[in-house]
Amino acid sequence: MSTFGRCVLLIWLFVVLIITSSYTASLTSILTVQQLSSPIKGIESLVIGKEPIGYTQGSFSKNYLIQEIGIDESRLVALKTPEEAARALEKGPQNGGVAAYIDQRAYIDIFLASRCKFTIVGQEFTRNGWGFVSIFQVFFPISLKKIGQFKRINVIEDF
Repeated sequence: MSTFGRCVLLIWLFVVLIITSSYTASLTSILTVQQLSSPIKGIESLVIGKEPIGYTQGSFSKNYLIQEIGIDESRLVALKTPEEAARALEKGPQNGGVAAYIDQRAYIDIFLASRCKFTIVGQEFTRNGWGFVSIFQVFFPISLKKIGQFKRINVIEDF
């Protein structure tokens, strides 16, 4: 075989390798995305649906979901611990569990840090007038007046 023939063969092998890799990656991506899809798209789909919704017992979430969002109290399920919430989510609404778990963002972040099966779905919703002050005030001085001037809570979270 001539040198030119070997170069053409090498180029074709490289092209076939790239096409095969691209096809495999695309197929894997398509199948993974289908598995990750959820019927719940956000708080709006929870309001419209009839599935039970979990909340942390003793938190203000229950009153917020009933009074502000308009979810019927009979659909709410009090969950005492994060482990109980994880079990209820794993069961699902068809098997006596819950379709979603509602809590404060900081607690949800801690909950998700050790449970990779679950994810946050939809846009974060907040209650007007609620805020917090953290220990980071010592290390990153910013006045509460300045915090009050921000229009979105996401700006604070980015710090």
